[in-house]
Amino acid sequence: MNFGFEHPWFLFLLLLVPVALLVLRVTLVDSPRAQLALSAATRCTIIVLLVFALGSLLRVSRSDRVTLMVLGDVSDSVGETAPAQISNFWAQVSAKRTAGAKIGLATFAGSNQPLVAPGNPAVLDRPITRPVPAAETAVERALMFAWQTMPPDTVKRAVILSDGNETVGDGLAAARRAAAHGLRLFTVPYQADVREEILLEDLLVPNEVKKGQSFTVSAVAHATVAGKATFTLYRDGFKIQEKEIDLKPGPNTLTFQENKAKEGLIKYELRVRSAADFFADNNVAAGLVSVAGEPRVLLIEGDERDARYLARALEAENIRVDVREGKGMPGGLEELAAYDAVILSDVPATDLNVRQMSLLRSYVEDLGGGFVMLGGEESFGLGGYYRTSIEEALPVRMRSEKRKDTPGLAMVLVVDKSGSMRGDKMEMAKEAAISAVELLSDRDYVGVVAFDGETYVVSELQSAANRSGIVQNIARIEAGGGTAMYPPMVRAHEMLHTVVAALKHCIVLTDGASQPGDFQGITASMAAEQITVSTVAVGQDIDSELLQSIARWGRGRYYHTADPRNIPQIFTKETMTASKSSLIEEPFVPQVLRDDQAVRGIDWKNAPFLFGYVLTSVKPTARVALVTERGDPFYVSWRFGLGKSAAFMSDAKSKWAADWVRWPGFGQFWAQVVRDVMRTTQHRGAETSITVKGDEGRIVIDTVDEAGNFLNGLKTAAQIVRPDLSLMTAELRQTAPGRYEATFPMQDIGSYLVKIRQSRTADDGSEEVINDYTRAVTVSYKPEYRHLALNENYLKELAGTTGGSYQPAVEDLFKVAAGEEVPVRQRLWPWLLGAALSLFVVDVALRRLDLAQYRVFNHEAQRYG
Repeated sequence: MNFGFEHPWFLFLLLLVPVALLVLRVTLVDSPRAQLALSAATRCTIIVLLVFALGSLLRVSRSDRVTLMVLGDVSDSVGETAPAQISNFWAQVSAKRTAGAKIGLATFAGSNQPLVAPGNPAVLDRPITRPVPAAETAVERALMFAWQTMPPDTVKRAVILSDGNETVGDGLAAARRAAAHGLRLFTVPYQADVREEILLEDLLVPNEVKKGQSFTVSAVAHATVAGKATFTLYRDGFKIQEKEIDLKPGPNTLTFQENKAKEGLIKYELRVRSAADFFADNNVAAGLVSVAGEPRVLLIEGDERDARYLARALEAENIRVDVREGKGMPGGLEELAAYDAVILSDVPATDLNVRQMSLLRSYVEDLGGGFVMLGGEESFGLGGYYRTSIEEALPVRMRSEKRKDTPGLAMVLVVDKSGSMRGDKMEMAKEAAISAVELLSDRDYVGVVAFDGETYVVSELQSAANRSGIVQNIARIEAGGGTAMYPPMVRAHEMLHTVVAALKHCIVLTDGASQPGDFQGITASMAAEQITVSTVAVGQDIDSELLQSIARWGRGRYYHTADPRNIPQIFTKETMTASKSSLIEEPFVPQVLRDDQAVRGIDWKNAPFLFGYVLTSVKPTARVALVTERGDPFYVSWRFGLGKSAAFMSDAKSKWAADWVRWPGFGQFWAQVVRDVMRTTQHRGAETSITVKGDEGRIVIDTVDEAGNFLNGLKTAAQIVRPDLSLMTAELRQTAPGRYEATFPMQDIGSYLVKIRQSRTADDGSEEVINDYTRAVTVSYKPEYRHLALNENYLKELAGTTGGSYQPAVEDLFKVAAGEEVPVRQRLWPWLLGAALSLFVVDVALRRLDLAQYRVFNHEAQRYG
């Protein structure tokens, strides 16, 4: 046993001992000498005890008591028998535990589940279950949890039961860190859990091919048992080939031949079906091929029949156009990346979901794509794009100042706040109401009525100029109660009946069936006073028949959405439509305000009339090339991130552009617009390979010039858009002549879009771009379902890193070799402090009492007096 100090620098305070003796000699000169000596000894002892307590005196001993943590892998890859095997092993550990040893138990997959805290005794009082989902194996997290759980004054041991297929984190690095803190790790493999299983490895396709080139699509299918399986190959979602194959146990190679590749970014997907299969997750593999070719544009038109004018004009200028209707917006970024530009023509925001709008924004900002929005009665603010991702990408704002000659609007919002509106519905409804208030001009009037089983006037009908107070009132709405929609409609009618306004409108939002009421009567009364009524239904438990009837009786519009996130777009669209403040329908000829690539070389003096447009306001850094005769912005563009977007406030069809579609300058103008905004690609002499291994992607680029010479010293970077649309950047370093490499994490399922840019410094000091292009790679399923066999080498390496062993005997888990004992430090300051306090009482007594009256002290006083 040894002693030491945790804070030895406090020992300098022992110098107070002689000071205390001197003070004592001065203050107690009249006391008996024996009393003086006893008081001096007491006070010096107090000082020593306090100094030792401040220095934290330690008693250090050695302990061979063991704490063992059992960590059981219950991820999907280990099979259904894992809980039973963990229970059996725990029973063995409990039976062989040595005296004084503590044992604990936890299971893990992507996260940890403590079952038994380290203790003695330790009892498992609940069954071991598997979490859902269990699509990850995080050995690192399990080890860190075990180390942090163990008492510091015991010999630390851990044993992991697993198949060794780690999919998240770095278990080996965690083992090295834990070993540095005294943890010794053992590993135990699971007994084989043989299942009928077929899994597809990554679909092997070339990253890039030329237009018209033939190539091979191949994959490897691993089977645990022999049997038949059907493999189906899809191209951009359409089935193109199907094969039935007799699989043998082990790897089976499949090949498909693709002929005459068409330009764009093409997604291939292979799926397998078989009765002898356990996991469905690993039955799909996908790959992306980039095919160079002519410029390609996606035209999304509200009514597909109206797209013919613009599509024909662009195709006449050698720009390939794919036409889709409003609800045909791609749902994945890789599908958008196949196009050099996207045109949105008269499509309401209600035809798109929140993710699709975010995809379009990322397509422009992160991938350098081109984007053009055309006007129409369902576009810009009229289409509900206020405060959306698409508005962020455009060079104009949806809200414009209302003209003095436009009619004033009085509007009442009737909002359901019943209990079923709790959560996202209520928050989105409040956001929608706030957006509607913000869109109104100071000349408009707005009121807000909320309802559950009762009616609540949130904000009386008042000028929209008081929007800050109205917004604060809306933000205070809380959900709760039943649903009685008739009384608030009556209250809305009363509010609108008394106000003088050219336009009167009511919007009713609910997510459920209402208590009975004379809805037809109240709506008819409102319609008789030229008050229009629109209804918004949210979710699936609504009375759609009643709400549609109210909208019909009230000469308004009916909307239904299952996603609460769409409510703000519905409200803003309805507000702009009702106010009629953004729609100008009159003949005009656009005027050139400034030179721009889109308007050059066109005879604007002889341009025909257009018959309508949508009002917007220009963002500060945007470039206005065309204006109307009133001076309103008409064609505006700007650079947004890596791409470019433009806004054309009229349409390109027979409603407002009936004369334009026959004008010779129509095709030239639109071709110049598209070429100005479309993605610019430079790709010369660069061969790109992007591969996936585990949860990591690897980019390799080999770059040469026209003569085949390696291009060295290039600044090479990759901007990567993850499946969740978040960004990361990877700097590629040169590893060989003309070769540049980098790795990046790929933990999520989905497509990763990789925009590669290579440049160098020119002789004049400017940046010379050598290559600028986009490639893609796909993760079809989580690594958990890829490696299903035992990874024995990993388990041996994991144990060996800490000095442990693979497949140990249970008795060996509790054996402590000489020198493995851990120091046990006991802090003695509480006892020292207690002793000092006790002696302090004695010291006070020695100073307060006259001990000379006692015989022993009196005798001493006479002797030395």
